[in-house]
Amino acid sequence: MKKWISIMALGLLLVASCSKSGHYKVVVTFASDSADGDTVYLTSYDSGDTLVSGVVKDKFVVLEGEVDGSFMTRMLVAGKRKTFVVEPGEISVMYDDGKVTGTPLNEKLNALNEELDDIEEDSVAAKVYYKAYEENKDNGIGPWAFNYYLMCSQFQPAQIDSLLNVAPENYRGLKRVHKAIKAAERMEITAEGKPFVDFSAPEGQKLSDFAGNGKYTLVDFWASWCGPCRREIPNIKELYDKYSTKMNFVGVAVWDNPDDTHKAMQDLAITWPVLEGGKNWAEPTDLYGISGIPHILLIDPKGVIVARGLEGEAMKKTIEELGL
Repeated sequence: MKKWISIMALGLLLVASCSKSGHYKVVVTFASDSADGDTVYLTSYDSGDTLVSGVVKDKFVVLEGEVDGSFMTRMLVAGKRKTFVVEPGEISVMYDDGKVTGTPLNEKLNALNEELDDIEEDSVAAKVYYKAYEENKDNGIGPWAFNYYLMCSQFQPAQIDSLLNVAPENYRGLKRVHKAIKAAERMEITAEGKPFVDFSAPEGQKLSDFAGNGKYTLVDFWASWCGPCRREIPNIKELYDKYSTKMNFVGVAVWDNPDDTHKAMQDLAITWPVLEGGKNWAEPTDLYGISGIPHILLIDPKGVIVARGLEGEAMKKTIEELGL
């Protein structure tokens, strides 16, 4: 299923928690000494602000401090990241296998993630996230679950506002909520029935080089590291093999290193054009209000968006019904 994690502001970390206040201690253990000398950061899930850091020595590092309740953090080390809950007590992080244990909320988060691992449909995942939000409104899991619920549901701005009316008051201040509202506004501008919005890749190619030129165009927003994106490629390839002379296909590689994109294209036998802009390239997803990938849309010969969020068998059926 689609998963994303973003980071939020330090002032909003302690989201209306009913948990007790106290000292936290995060012990991060590595399987080998290859990480010795690396700096480990605990950052805010909301903003990315660094809360505490430490240097790995003899295969482990200890990060500790005081916490008023609980909050979701993203741990960063050597370009990799792990998300878990910081709360009073000792938290054990086994870096190499990703296990986080030792406190009640992390055990709850582990069970939730295991449930989500078996879900591929966003509509089903949304129900799980909403239930988690309802059950954890006042602890660190709540804002995280609320964020994912918004992303899986693709609400209109007014619908998000209605949800916030009954959410804890400080949810309105979360940066990720603000981003969700902005994405919803962009979704309205690029909804089905609206003309596509053009953009250019750094190397010069534009979406308009493929879309709105007299043929239907299938546009796939994806990344090499995205498991669901990779699983969708064979479905697109099946359509490409059948319809490539009758319609256009173009990939948009976002949030990805070019070398990784190229390797994935080779591994997955992607032969259609792919626009790419590097790891920090977010213009395309921002323009279309896309917060999770893969996101596949269909544009008609005149440049009007006729479908968004296509995937799997539903995508195949939509293309087949065009009668090309």
